[in-house]
Amino acid sequence: MRRGLTITVRHYPAEDDRDDRTARTVSDGHAASPGTHGPGSSATGRGTDNALVALLRIPVFRRMWAAIAVSSLGDWLGLLATTAMAQQLTRDESTAVQGVAISGVILVRLLPDLLLGPIAGALADRLDRRTTVIVGDLLACGLYLSIALSYELTWLYVAQFLVEAVGLFTNPAKQANWVAIVPRERLATANQVSLFSVYGSVPVAALLFALLSTVSRVFPGGEAGDTRTAIVVALVFNSLTFALSAGIVLLSRALIPATQVDREAPANVFSLVVEGVSFLRGQPLMRALYVGVIGAFGAGGLTVGVAQLYVVTLDAGAAGYGILFGVVFTGLAMGMLVGPRILPTIPRRTLFARSIGLAGLALLAMSLLQEFVLAAAAAFLVGLFAGVSWIIGYTLIGFEVEDRLRGRVFAFVFSSVRIELLLAVAVGPGLAGLLGSHELNVGELRFTVSGPGLTLLVGALLALGVSAYAVRQVAPRGRPGTRARDVFRLLWGSSDLLSASSSGVGLFVVVEGADRDLTRRYTADLARVLRADDRPVVTTHEPSDTALGRQVRGLLFPPASPPADGRTATDGRTVTDDEGRPVAAYTAALLAAADRAEHVATVIRPALQRREIVVCNHYVDTSMAFHGAGQGLDADRILRTSLWATRGLLPDLTVLVDSPVTAGPDGADADAVRAGFLARADAAPDRYVVVPGELLDADAPHDGDGLVSAAVRRRLGTLLAQRYPESGTPAPADASDGASGPADAPVGAGRTGTGTVPGGSVR
Repeated sequence: MRRGLTITVRHYPAEDDRDDRTARTVSDGHAASPGTHGPGSSATGRGTDNALVALLRIPVFRRMWAAIAVSSLGDWLGLLATTAMAQQLTRDESTAVQGVAISGVILVRLLPDLLLGPIAGALADRLDRRTTVIVGDLLACGLYLSIALSYELTWLYVAQFLVEAVGLFTNPAKQANWVAIVPRERLATANQVSLFSVYGSVPVAALLFALLSTVSRVFPGGEAGDTRTAIVVALVFNSLTFALSAGIVLLSRALIPATQVDREAPANVFSLVVEGVSFLRGQPLMRALYVGVIGAFGAGGLTVGVAQLYVVTLDAGAAGYGILFGVVFTGLAMGMLVGPRILPTIPRRTLFARSIGLAGLALLAMSLLQEFVLAAAAAFLVGLFAGVSWIIGYTLIGFEVEDRLRGRVFAFVFSSVRIELLLAVAVGPGLAGLLGSHELNVGELRFTVSGPGLTLLVGALLALGVSAYAVRQVAPRGRPGTRARDVFRLLWGSSDLLSASSSGVGLFVVVEGADRDLTRRYTADLARVLRADDRPVVTTHEPSDTALGRQVRGLLFPPASPPADGRTATDGRTVTDDEGRPVAAYTAALLAAADRAEHVATVIRPALQRREIVVCNHYVDTSMAFHGAGQGLDADRILRTSLWATRGLLPDLTVLVDSPVTAGPDGADADAVRAGFLARADAAPDRYVVVPGELLDADAPHDGDGLVSAAVRRRLGTLLAQRYPESGTPAPADASDGASGPADAPVGAGRTGTGTVPGGSVR
C-alpha cells in the first residue's frame, strides 16, 4: 500500500558474485564490500565507530536515506489528504455517503496488492530495478498532481488505484536497491534506520497537515470546514517527493549495482490463508495468538475507517483528523518500543491478552467522549496498548513456531491482517451511517451518541471479547491469568519493572538451573562455543568471586550437613552464620542481592561496556526460585530488589537447564524451586531457551560444542548478529548443516510448554 521500504533482514550466501559486485570502497562513493570494514572498525568488530556513522560515510546511502525520509513524509501527507478530500467532497451528503467515500480511498489503496501482488512481484524481478524506480516514481508524481488539479472523487479513486499498482513494481525494486547499496554487516542497522524514517515521519506529517488545515482558513475565501487549499498543498508536496526520489536514483544510478538480488517468489494471499487455517486447527496456543492479533487489527480497522467522520462529530475538522491520526500512530510506536521490556514479571502471553483488553477499554472511552482533547488522549492509549499487544504477539508467534514453518506462518498472519484491515476499513464507515445518531435521555440529562461513536463502541466490544478469549487460552500451564490487581501490586512503589533493560552494549548470557554442577558444566561449554571465533568472553558465576561474594558463598552454600532421617528431596543445607545460628531466608535473599550488586558493578557491567560477552552461571532467577518459590518469599519483591541493586540489568538471553534440585537451602520445596525457574521462562519466552536437563550427558567429552545444542546456537547467532553487526557474524548452522554439536531434543522431550526450545544433548 505504501511506498516506504518493506523492512526485512535477509541472509545471503557469501558467493563470490555478490562480493564482486559490491566490492567497492567507501572513499569512491560506492557501497563498501560486505567483507570489508570501514574506517575505525576491525575484523573482530571492536572498532570505535558507530554502525550508523559508518553507514553515513557512504554517499549513496545518505542520498537514499534522505529520499526515504522525505518521501515517507509525503506519503503520510498524501494519505491524510486523500481521505480528507473524500470527506470534503461529500460533506453536504449524509454520514453514510461520506463513510462510503472515505472507505473507498482505503479500499483502492489495498486492492492492487491483493489482486496483482504475485504477478507484479514476478515481473518486477525481470526489469532493471533502477529504471523501474525512476519511471514508476515519475508516473506516481504525475498521478498525484492530476488528483490535486482535477479535485474530483471518481478520478481520485482511479488515480489512487494506479499509484498503488505502480508501487507493486517500484517497492520491490527499492527494497532490492537498498540491500545492494548497504554492506552486509550493516544491513540490520540500515533496516532500523529505514524503519524509523518511514514511521517516525507519521507525527510530523500529522502535525504539518493540521497546520495546513488551520492556516488555509486565513486564505481568501477560506471557511471553516473548507480544507481544499490544505489538501491541494499536501498532494502537490507528495507528488514532488516522488519526483525527488526519481531524481536521486537517476543521479545515483552508477552507484547502485544492477545485478538482481534473490527474492522469494510471492505467494497468493488467499492460498496462504487457507494453508494457515489448516495449521491452526491443531495449535491451540497459536490459534489464541492469531485470534488476538486479528481481533486487535479488526478493531483498529474500524477505528481507521471512521476516524474522519468521528472528528467531524467533534467539530474538529481536518486539523483534528490530522492530530488524531498522528496521536494514534505515536502511541502505536511507543507501544512497540516498550512492549518487549515492560513488566518483566508478567508472562508475555498474559500481557499480550491484557493489552488488547486495555486497548478496548480506551476505545470504549473514546466512543463515549464528546470533547476532542480527551478523545485524542484516549486515542493515544488505544495506539499504545495496540502497539504493546502487536509486538508481543509477533514475538511470541516467532517463538512458538519451529524454524522450517516460521516464514510461512508469518506470511499467513500478515496476509490475514491485510484482509482483515480491508474488510474492517470498508465496513466501518458504512456501519457508522447505518447505525446513525441517537439521543439518550437519563432524567434531565440528554446524551447524543453518533454513528461513528457507535462504530467505535463495536470495535471496543470486539477487542474486549478477543482479550477475554485470549486470556483464557494463553495463560501458562498450571497458572491462571494474571489479575489486574496483581499488575498494580507489581507497579506499586517501583518503576524498575518499567525500565528494566538488557545490557545494550556487550552481550549478557546467563545459565540457570537447579542442578549447580550441571549448570557449571553448561556455562563452561557455552563459553567455549562463543570463544570459537575469537570473541572476547568473560565467564563468571554467583555467588561471585568478589570479596563480598566469597563471604556470601560461605553462608549460602556451607558444607553439606548429614541428612536428617527420611529427608531425600533436596539434600538441603542449613544456612548458618559463623556461630552456627540459622540465617533467616530473608537475610539470605538480601545477602544474595548485595553480592549481585557488587558483582554487576565490578565485573559484569565493566565487561559489557567493553563490548565483551559475559556468560554468568546463575543470576536473579536463582534467588527467585530458591528463596521465592522454594522458601515462600515474595518472588516479585526479590526481582524488584535485584533490579534496583543492578540498575535494571537483565540478561539478553537466559539458558535454563531444566533439571531436579540437587542442593539448596534447608526446607526449600524441590518441586516449587523447579517450577519457579520454569515460571520465569514462561514470563519472558523471548529471553529464554529451556533445555531439558534429563537429555544432557554430563559425562560428554569437553570438546566441540559439548552440551550446547543447535537451538541455543541459533539464538546466540541472532543476538550476536544484532549486537555486533560490524563483525559480520554469520548465523550458526543448524544441526542439519553438518555442524558439530549435539542434536536437538525431539519435540515433546522434557518440558514442552511455552518458552521451551527442545535443545538437549542426546549421546
